[in-house]
Amino acid sequence: MLQAERIAIVWESETGGGVNSYLRYLLQSKAFIAKQITIFTNSTNEGAKFLIKDLKQNKNIKFIFFKSFFVKKRNIFAKSFFYFLKPIFLIISIFKFKKILSNFKFDVLLCECGNYGIFRSEQAAILAAKKTNIPVKSIVVHHACVKPPRFMGVVFKIIDFFLSKNLTSLIAVSNATKETLLNNSNLLKSDKLKSYIIHNGVPKNEFPRKNYLNIEIIKNNDKVFKIGMVSRLSPDKGHEDLIIAFSKLPSEYQKKMVIIITGEDEKGQKKRLKNLISNLNLDNKIEFLDYVDMDSKKIILSLDLVLSLTREYEGFGLSIAEAMSVGTPVLATNVGGVKEFFNSDCGKLIKPREIDEIKDSLINFCDYKKFWDDKAQIAKARIEKYFNAEIMGNNYMKHLSLKLTEAK
Repeated sequence: MLQAERIAIVWESETGGGVNSYLRYLLQSKAFIAKQITIFTNSTNEGAKFLIKDLKQNKNIKFIFFKSFFVKKRNIFAKSFFYFLKPIFLIISIFKFKKILSNFKFDVLLCECGNYGIFRSEQAAILAAKKTNIPVKSIVVHHACVKPPRFMGVVFKIIDFFLSKNLTSLIAVSNATKETLLNNSNLLKSDKLKSYIIHNGVPKNEFPRKNYLNIEIIKNNDKVFKIGMVSRLSPDKGHEDLIIAFSKLPSEYQKKMVIIITGEDEKGQKKRLKNLISNLNLDNKIEFLDYVDMDSKKIILSLDLVLSLTREYEGFGLSIAEAMSVGTPVLATNVGGVKEFFNSDCGKLIKPREIDEIKDSLINFCDYKKFWDDKAQIAKARIEKYFNAEIMGNNYMKHLSLKLTEAK
């Protein structure tokens, strides 16, 4: 079987997040460590700055930046105007990627799509690659596929039709993500395009358990339980649900814990959350850390309990997997692909938006911490056996090399 040696990755994003961590774990796996990797990403991708720093020891990886039409921040009037020009921008982007990709010779074009159902540069790259003799052209979808924007249904049917003709394979990170692609797009309507599930994986933990966070809220009170969320600050992530649940706790339980929220702000959500905290008189109990310049596993090792309270959908739930890998107890909502690797044997799984369930779970954690710690050890063994980064890397490389062999 031929081996995929020269791999182009196209990744468009605005902020850091799950895809950022996924790429780091994938590219640092043994299957990818000796491959020639070129990452094409938009110049405004904040997550790429973190990834470059994390991968600085990997001399086989280089970054090339392009200007994107699809992630620019504009005011409401400009957004409305540019909305109807996006099909034209997609065509321009196709010609741009033809020029970019023609300067290289790749075995594989791997496009990382945070979500699908909107206009993206990854679509342009795949359509451009038809004339560049790249044998394998695959797209990875990480989150839910949404229905096409209003008035763009026909346009997306055309885009999906040409993509399905050009793609070698479509990869989803969970069965839940694949279901959204089946329901909300036309990509898989073609018999030619096959879909595959490759679950995410995280590296085995190499750090000792200790407090890596030097913050005032816990500096002189190391006996309190540190309850944390590690995700971008977005309304769908459920930070508000945690704050309200915490406010409903009896005072004796509030005294036993502090809340630490780590993640980049999105669309002013931090300000809204801080206003809510002030209104509930919880200012001295909840700390925001924004972006912390350290391995996310160190952050999670500093916590006694990690919460993932996503309200609607989670393509996989990488912060849950990271917490499992270091043996930190987890409380998570049962959304999207979470239950494909996390269950009640590993921690606590609850319905989304259930404030009372969150409150009762926090009380239960305080009263029966050893029970939660025991579950966390079961979770650690499960993630190491079935969902580690080496398994993920091997699965990707086997898939891409097989497709390369078939294409030749």
